[in-house]
Amino acid sequence: MIAFDEVTSRYPPASAELFIAIGYSDLNRHRAEKFHAAKAMGYRLAAYLSSRATVWPGFQLGENCFILEDNTIQPFTAVGADTIMWSGNHLGHHSQIGAHCFVAGHVMIAGAVRVGDFCFIGVQATLRDQIKVGERCIIGMNSVIMADAAPDGVYAAEGTERRAIPSHRVKKL
Repeated sequence: MIAFDEVTSRYPPASAELFIAIGYSDLNRHRAEKFHAAKAMGYRLAAYLSSRATVWPGFQLGENCFILEDNTIQPFTAVGADTIMWSGNHLGHHSQIGAHCFVAGHVMIAGAVRVGDFCFIGVQATLRDQIKVGERCIIGMNSVIMADAAPDGVYAAEGTERRAIPSHRVKKL
């Protein structure tokens, strides 16, 4: 880890690849800004694909991506530059995730889905097959997206509420 303003003095562009390790703050814009700045300075950007991910043929991986373990990446898929996929996701066949996205853990993206740039998809969200998610969308935890999602949309599932019956009165569990 090196402060961004020190990197060129310590590691000139011809001598190193960079990885921009910034989370999803400001809908991935902070990471994207550093990504573009590094490219403008002449750096190549490294990508990480876990050896514990299951990856089928025909997968295209952008630069500065970070894909963790237990992702299942089906045939003919693509993940755009500067995108992070946390653990345990499913990326269905012929699906594409845009640039500068963040996919939290245990997300299910069915076949032939298109996710636009600068999106955030929360834990255990499900995206139905053959839909389009517009740019800059926030898909919240446990959300189920059954149709196209318009750009700049916020989609959030309701939280589970406590039931009136106490747990010790539940007889069949």
